Amino acid sequence: MSSEQQTEKTAEQYFQDGLAFSKLGDDRRAFESYKKAIALDPDHFLAHFNIGIRYGKLRMNLEAGKSFRAALRLKPESPMVHYSLAVVSNFIGEMDEAFKHYKEAIRINPDFGRAHSNLAMLYYGIKSGKEAIHHLVTAADIFKRTGDEFMENNARNLIQECSKEFGLAPEDCKTLAD
Repeated sequence: MSSEQQTEKTAEQYFQDGLAFSKLGDDRRAFESYKKAIALDPDHFLAHFNIGIRYGKLRMNLEAGKSFRAALRLKPESPMVHYSLAVVSNFIGEMDEAFKHYKEAIRINPDFGRAHSNLAMLYYGIKSGKEAIHHLVTAADIFKRTGDEFMENNARNLIQECSKEFGLAPEDCKTLAD
């Protein structure tokens, strides 16, 4: 009878099981549950997204990227999916993809402070000082508005360091030519 009850579960019920197992730190059972949800409903956005999160936490970034791409096909206007895909793309050295997805996350949600902050670090890495400072200033302002004092202070410290390194004042970086 228990096997009959298992086959009667919905995709959403398997997804909820996956959430519960994730909270318990049981990755194996979380993956199994999310995969069962997807088997029943291949368009279950959150199951794809949460598998990507689990893979990312395990530093299995190629697998995370595949899951985030599946989620992206389902919800291309999700800034969090673009952000997550940018993070794993950066980890696996796909810098063009990382830039593209951070920019898209910001296009969809201009107040996405962490996307601005991470994009600034990518620009810093290629020594594009004006772009790095621009996104750090934007991030700092967003973090101030949202009350994230730690991230605001971090961004402001980085602005000072980048300003010295690149010889640019934050005022010089307010606008960017696209």
